[in-house]
This record gives sequence, structure tokens and C-alpha cells, in this order.
Amino acid sequence: MDRISTSIKNRLSLRVPQTESLKILVDLVGKLTLQKDVDLQTELDKVRNTYPTCTDFERDFPSVCFALATGVGKTRLMGAFIAYLYLTKGIKNFFVLSPNW
Repeated sequence: MDRISTSIKNRLSLRVPQTESLKILVDLVGKLTLQKDVDLQTELDKVRNTYPTCTDFERDFPSVCFALATGVGKTRLMGAFIAYLYLTKGIKNFFVLSPNW
């Protein structure tokens, strides 16, 4: 993990599963081209090289999903992801979908 992700991990007191997910995000951010109109197949190949269980983005843009058990702290993890993307890439717009089950 880099300095920023380590700082976020410590400030938010992330648990082990959250920390592992943040590590994956950091890895993907370093590999993927974060801009519009990218070649989806090229981006998918980048993900598959490290995470072969990812078979499709299921969208017209790079899209990944993180699955964590109930009670692990998905909301806190979402905050960590947003903080990391803002601090490292300057991304300011996020769409958060939270189904009401």
C-alpha cells in the first residue's frame, strides 16, 4: 500500500477485509486508464491478468464489485475508496447505489 492508502486505512481504522479491498482498489487504479472512451477489452485484460475471476465489466465502462460479509463495514470502505480516488486522482464525482433490502 502507498502512503495515502495507509493513511486512510489508519484514520478509518479499517478491518482486515476492508484493508484487503482497499489494496485491490489501489492495485486497479495503478493499472487501469481512468478516463472516458477507453478500450474496454484492453482494460478488462489488465484486470484479468491479476484477478482472473473477473470475466466481464457488465457495463460500457470499467466496473468492479467488492463483496464483503454483513457487518464488516461496507459504508466505511466506500468512504475509504472515495477518499483514495479523490486524493490520488482528483476524482470529485461519485455515484453510490445502495439498494433498499
